[in-house]
Amino acid sequence: MIRTKSAEEKPSKQDGVRLYVTRFWPRGHGRDECDAWLPNLAPSEKLLRAFLADQITWAAFSKEYKKEMTKGYGDEDGKNAHMRNSGQKHTLKLLKLLAKGQTVTLICSCAPDEKHCHRHLLQALLED
Repeated sequence: MIRTKSAEEKPSKQDGVRLYVTRFWPRGHGRDECDAWLPNLAPSEKLLRAFLADQITWAAFSKEYKKEMTKGYGDEDGKNAHMRNSGQKHTLKLLKLLAKGQTVTLICSCAPDEKHCHRHLLQALLED
């Protein structure tokens, strides 16, 4: 099962494997609050900054984020031909497999009630 949560929400036993999927480490949170930090599953800095500055709509952000997760944003210049998408594809496969046997909670620093957060898009990608 895949769940989402805000870093502002307290950890619980129901969270299972807790993963920060943020581009930047959430301020004021210790390393003991999650099992792993996966910044490669966050939007690229360029995309994130454009959305936060209201330069693009949520629809455009969603489309570009999904594209980044499937097509990549890491090593498109070809220096590492075997890892063109910074490992997102492989990480997504691993998380899908992991979620079949236990709860995986994707955590972002957005507010708990924020509907326009990539953690929801990531959850949908993993459940697809």
